[in-house]
Amino acid sequence: MTARALAWFLCLWCTLCAAGANNGAHTSATRSALPQYTVSAQDSRRIELGSGMGVLVDSAGRLTAEQVAAGDQPWRAITQPSPNFGFTRDAHWFRFELHNLDATPLARHVELPIPFIDDVRLYHYVEGHLRQSYALGDEKPFAERAFQNQNFIMPLMLAPGRNLVTMRLASSGTIEAPLRVWDPVQFQEANDHEKLVQGVVAGVLLVMIVYNLFVFFATRDRSYLYYIGFVASYMLFHFTLTGYTFAYIWPQAVRWNSVAISTCMAGSILFSSLFASHFLRLKEFSRGASVMMRWFSIGGGVLVVLSLVAPYSVTVRLGAALTFPAALAALVLGYWRWWRGAAFARFYCLAWTAALAGLGVLNASKFGLIGTNFWTGNAHQIGVVLLVVLLSFTLADRINHERKLRMGAQARALVHEQQARASQQALIDAKDQANRQLEQRVHDRTRDLNQTLEQLQLANERLQRLSTTDGLTQTRNRAFFDQALLAETRRALRLKTALSLIIFDIDHFKGINDTLGHQAGDACLRALAELIRPRIHREGDVLARYGGEEFVVLLINTPASAAADLAEAFRADIEALQTNFETQQIRFTASFGVASSTAGHFFTSQELLRRADQALYQAKNEGRNCVRVAAPV
Repeated sequence: MTARALAWFLCLWCTLCAAGANNGAHTSATRSALPQYTVSAQDSRRIELGSGMGVLVDSAGRLTAEQVAAGDQPWRAITQPSPNFGFTRDAHWFRFELHNLDATPLARHVELPIPFIDDVRLYHYVEGHLRQSYALGDEKPFAERAFQNQNFIMPLMLAPGRNLVTMRLASSGTIEAPLRVWDPVQFQEANDHEKLVQGVVAGVLLVMIVYNLFVFFATRDRSYLYYIGFVASYMLFHFTLTGYTFAYIWPQAVRWNSVAISTCMAGSILFSSLFASHFLRLKEFSRGASVMMRWFSIGGGVLVVLSLVAPYSVTVRLGAALTFPAALAALVLGYWRWWRGAAFARFYCLAWTAALAGLGVLNASKFGLIGTNFWTGNAHQIGVVLLVVLLSFTLADRINHERKLRMGAQARALVHEQQARASQQALIDAKDQANRQLEQRVHDRTRDLNQTLEQLQLANERLQRLSTTDGLTQTRNRAFFDQALLAETRRALRLKTALSLIIFDIDHFKGINDTLGHQAGDACLRALAELIRPRIHREGDVLARYGGEEFVVLLINTPASAAADLAEAFRADIEALQTNFETQQIRFTASFGVASSTAGHFFTSQELLRRADQALYQAKNEGRNCVRVAAPV
């Protein structure tokens, strides 16, 4: 089923059913009784001619433009808001008058937004003289049109005063004449808006085609293939019906364009019937329903072939006649499956219901039952976009439904498997009992081995700590510091961060050893280490005994100013430190040298160490118990 086809068919069907009433609504109208539309440069509103025209049925098709313009023909008034005369072989003439209120010529466009009319002719008269004429139709190459547009656009230059316009429409399909008169600027804006809407519709349909094509290749589920065929057929049908394919895809293929509507309509019937049958699993559910949908798909396939060889007037009627029952059957069967417990059919029903609701709104606006606006005018397109999107959701929902069924089957299979395993457990227990004693012996041996390995690992860790720790002060030793300085130098160069180094030693330390003994000197070193160690707690910072009474502090990501402040704090704390040794109280001071790198500048670890050492000697030479900072590297 195609939604636009259904909309078209419903409009025609309602028109044909109301043909008698429609003819009765035609009242005789003299030339002066017809309304006269006024136009001016100040009034740019669109004019919907609709019932404001006279209509003349030319059953023999022999009336000439001059005879029609004479005005002595039996013209009738139109009572429909949107003139639609259904399938007919009769030529129809229309006439209306435009009164230019300005004193200068005024440009206007006459639009016939029905691009599938075979023969369209327009005659513009001013004071009885033919001013302009057009001979258009979908049986002529697109390049011959006066205005390159998907619809029939006929520019007029209205003379001041009264302008008479007559039009002749003839076609092997339906005759519709919802004529409009536009200001050129307003028409261009509306046309751009319409193309934007159609572009969105085309984009959605193409995305659905491509996405579900990939899903088909992944799942090999034929439902996706039928869905793709349906969406592609509808898309070609829709844009052929609206004239976009003739304007932009096959402007020279006049013969193909004349049959494309019925061909794509038949393709939509074919693929929608196949989709409904396969998706709803009608073959498993109901043989009668499956056979019915199979006949609809066969009818659609036969109609595809016939549309290429048979007259368009025949195939388009057959397509319109087949569309409605196929759509109704697909919808009713979907609700039947849902009612009978097929939960996966809910989105399917919602999709087709949305499409039919859009068509209902379209038909209501066509017959003047509701007002015409953006939403009612595009209701069928909105409904079809919802149909296409929801059908894609439908396929995904069915996959989820089938996955739940498989999971349920797997759960039941798991229960059976657990029961089978329970029956085997006794045999396994007996075998386990026989192996348990052997496993216990292996476990005991493994436990002993693990304990030995743990002891060895602890010994290795103690040895590692001893190899990197100064035994007297429990700070890092020189070997560890040298490795850390080299690694942090490389890191600072790579990350372009600052690196600072503080070197300090105890002033007059030799005098302490010579006067009080080496044990007193060791007590001073331990006291100093215990004072400084808690202050060095950041990850990556290092406090190490560099040798004798000399200590170093490595500070990562620290500029010179912060390092100097820290060194000064250390100096003050050491000066205030009082160390108890035996019965004596020992006080001492320390001298500090600070060196830092500049972020982003290249330097070596030895260069940083040398500058810090030079700063320390400077502090010694300048009186000790002070901090000196070397110039940045």
